[in-house]
Amino acid sequence: MAPRTVLITGCSSGIGLATAVLLAKESQHEFKVYATMRNLKSKANLENAAGDTLNKTLYIRELDVTKETTITTVVDEILRDNGSMDILVNNAGCYTIDMIDRKSLDICQSVMDVNYWGVVRTVRAVLPAMKKQKSGRILNVTSLAGFQGFPFFATYTSSKFAVEGFSESIASVLRDAYNIRVSIVEPGPVATPLAVIQANDKPTFDGSEADMEKVFFIRRKYLKSMSHVLQTSEEIAQLHREIILSENPHMRYQSSEYVKEIAAAKFKDTSTDDVLNELKRGIIDPKQ
Repeated sequence: MAPRTVLITGCSSGIGLATAVLLAKESQHEFKVYATMRNLKSKANLENAAGDTLNKTLYIRELDVTKETTITTVVDEILRDNGSMDILVNNAGCYTIDMIDRKSLDICQSVMDVNYWGVVRTVRAVLPAMKKQKSGRILNVTSLAGFQGFPFFATYTSSKFAVEGFSESIASVLRDAYNIRVSIVEPGPVATPLAVIQANDKPTFDGSEADMEKVFFIRRKYLKSMSHVLQTSEEIAQLHREIILSENPHMRYQSSEYVKEIAAAKFKDTSTDDVLNELKRGIIDPKQ
C-alpha cells in the first residue's frame, strides 16, 4: 500500500514541525509528509529534527498561505508524484496583540488573511482531488481562543472563531457526500517559540505609554496564570496522529483536560458529533 500523503502548513517551528517529524518517522503506518513554510530560510530546525527522513519521507517545500500560487504548486507536485492528496493539516498562523481600536486595520486584516483565508485557500486547493478520490482528512488547528474570547486578542480570536465556523459549515457535506473528514484541533497554551514571544514582547499600538504599560501588565499576568497548563508541541503532534489514524474521527478535539473544562461551559457535546447529526437530519435529509 502506498504511503498516505500529508500536507502541513507552518512547519518552521512548534506544532507544525513536531507533527511533520512525528508522521515522517512513523513506522507502523507510512506517511509521505510535505512540510511547508512561508520562508525556506527558516528550514534549519526542521532539517535537523527530520534527520534521515529528510527527502525520504519528509519533504520541505515553500508555501505561503496568503499566496494561492504557492499552494497550488505544492498540491500539484503532491498529486503528480503520488496520485493522491490524503491529509491536510492547516497549522500556519500568526497573532497580534490589540485593543481593537488601537491597531491599524491593515495589520488586523493581515492576521485574518493568514489565519482564516489561508485555511480557506488550502482547503479549496485540496478539495478537487479529495472529492475525486472520495476520501481525505482535513485538520484545522484553531485554539482555545477559537471558542473563548480573551482580552487583547480580539483580531486573533476573531480569526480562529472564523475557522471554527468555516469548519463546522463544510464538515457535514464533505463527510456525507465525499467521505472527507474535517476535524478542528483546539490547543490550549503551548510552549512554542511564538508563545515565548507572546509572553515577553510588549504590545505596540497607537496610544499613550500608560495605556501600553497597563495592557502589558494585565496580559503578562494572565499568561503567567496559565503557565501550569502549558503543553508541548509534541503532545499536540501526538493528538494529530491520533486523529489521522482514527477510523471515525470527531469533529472537534480539545488538546487537554484544561481546555475540555473550558469548552464544556460552551458546548454540550465537546466532540460536536451530535451537532453534525442534527445538521444532517435538518439539512441533508429535510424529510426527517
